[in-house]
Amino acid sequence: MLASEGPLLVPGAYDGASARAVYGQGHEAVYLTGFGMEASILGMPDIGLASQAEIIGHARRIAAAVPMPVLSDADTGYGGLTNVHRTVREFERAGIAGIHIEDQALPKRCGGMTGRKVVPTEEMEARLRAALAARHDTDFLIIARSDAKATEGVDAVIERLNAYLEAGADMAMIAEPFELAELRRLCAGLQGPLAMVGGVPEWPESMLSRDEFAGLGVKLVLYALTGLGAALKAQMAVYGELLAEGRLGPASSEALMSLEGLSKMMGLDEWNHIEAAAMRTGE
Repeated sequence: MLASEGPLLVPGAYDGASARAVYGQGHEAVYLTGFGMEASILGMPDIGLASQAEIIGHARRIAAAVPMPVLSDADTGYGGLTNVHRTVREFERAGIAGIHIEDQALPKRCGGMTGRKVVPTEEMEARLRAALAARHDTDFLIIARSDAKATEGVDAVIERLNAYLEAGADMAMIAEPFELAELRRLCAGLQGPLAMVGGVPEWPESMLSRDEFAGLGVKLVLYALTGLGAALKAQMAVYGELLAEGRLGPASSEALMSLEGLSKMMGLDEWNHIEAAAMRTGE
């Protein structure tokens, strides 16, 4: 997919149901957002509260739910260099197609949040060496993300990402707001493919079209929070209406899926086929 021309636009999911929604719409891949998984598992913000085991277990179940490549957020690798090594092994075993690891210092925070700090470039390069040494399948994608713009500026991000690519990362990544001119400068100065977060309303550059991303040279756009934000906004409208009016009304008729539609999206037809085939075999 990444070898094809133009950018790959990958919707974000946070649980099995949202991954099935991505698959049902015909997309080629799905992305597991760290923010979304922490929200789904814990109902807490993306500040590194979920453990390695919680995230990888959640990712394993999602990967099993959809027959498509799944990319996942792996935060800072969940600890020291041996933890990074184990993180890659466990994500591979879970059936994940690739991960991104960031250069933030602990405690980590979601891209765009204030208070983020980054480790020295050399420390991130060591993380990448540990990750690369751990993978068994060379098709397992290892993406190096830098969150250095807020504290060090665009030129430092370019320098860092090029160092990470030189260290062996398959792709570079950003996950914080960039002005369009800054993004253009980043793409021009990068010595490898770029992934970025898309679909954040307050980040205008993340709302560009496929053609506009292609013109800049962006290769992978991960719509991390789009599905989570849309789902929660719809639920708030429906449940707010229920509380205020004492019944489900216009907001519900716009937002709700039928029981039949929900069952179909979750793959009921496939399971019915399995059951029917087993019964015929026994006849």
